[in-house]
Amino acid sequence: MCVFNKEMSITLAKGIKLQNDKTWSLDYKRTPSANLLAVASTDRKIKILNIKPNGTKLDDVLDGTVHRKAVRSVAWRPNTDINTVTLAAGSFDATVSIWTKDIVSHVDGDDDEEGGEEQDEESEMDLLAIIEGHENEVKCVAWSQDGMLLATCSRDKSVWIWETDEMGEEYECVSVLQEHSQDVKHVVWHPSMNLLASSSYDDTIRLWKEYDDDWECVAVLTGHEGTVWSSDFETSDNEQDIRLVSVSDDSTVRIWKYVEEDDENDGQQVWICQSTLPKVHWNQVYSVAWSPMSGMIATSGSDGTLAIYKETVKGSGSWEVVAQKQLCHGVYEVNIVKWIDVDGQELIATGGDDGSVNVWNFNI
Repeated sequence: MCVFNKEMSITLAKGIKLQNDKTWSLDYKRTPSANLLAVASTDRKIKILNIKPNGTKLDDVLDGTVHRKAVRSVAWRPNTDINTVTLAAGSFDATVSIWTKDIVSHVDGDDDEEGGEEQDEESEMDLLAIIEGHENEVKCVAWSQDGMLLATCSRDKSVWIWETDEMGEEYECVSVLQEHSQDVKHVVWHPSMNLLASSSYDDTIRLWKEYDDDWECVAVLTGHEGTVWSSDFETSDNEQDIRLVSVSDDSTVRIWKYVEEDDENDGQQVWICQSTLPKVHWNQVYSVAWSPMSGMIATSGSDGTLAIYKETVKGSGSWEVVAQKQLCHGVYEVNIVKWIDVDGQELIATGGDDGSVNVWNFNI
């Protein structure tokens, strides 16, 4: 049964029309002087937005000739020097581009006594590297929590793990994971440990860990009755308290919980499906994000609905729908949802087939 409080609402804070093609992916990074939202789309151009409480501006448009086909996924590298930002982008042309810029901040304001707002002096990102290896479209890119590993997945049914240096200039493939039987749609790292989840057209999620200098599948999560489009880990520093949320063609949202490591079975992990969240979506659910701030979960999909779920008691596995917004990109499908923290205020960003990025306030 769907529990929903009608007094809780989602309202549009800002709608940004960026192109006439599909918006596929978003990723967010806070710097000392900017709140950067990277946007990937079918037009092959990567846009960088600076999200501010008092307004949003288009900071940069990266060279649209680098990729020959749509850019499907973008991901900011974590834990880099505070004066540098690095972005990975995966494309349907089977390559991954790496972009970087140095941030030089200054205070924007004519009157020193009144102060001013800190701004980025440099606005353009430079191409740092092109990574090749996949045979078909790259569907997703994701950085490990320390920024030293980059995972990529593809229609070629494989997941590649690349090791890089501090500068992010050199990339060495350290493992090619080929146990999925179909197109791999999505990869995501745990936010505090080197545990990788991959989601696939074969209806499964696989968990991967490093053993003896190689990467091995330690668990296969089954139960979805359709393509698993994406997943996201709950933020936790406890290695015994790991949960993952996933979404699928079957219109369900599921929570998976790590139970234990099976020492008698070569270190395989035991996971259970802890709960299936209350029914909201009536069609494919494409994207899911687990907030590191509030612990809430947001989902979006082909039905155009943005939904927010909250756990009644943390860790209980009992969830309720606390807000939903139908047709949040009009009649268009919503491909991506992300939680963003704008100067301490938690907001939600979505991208859809209408070429827009919408930023949402919610009252819960």
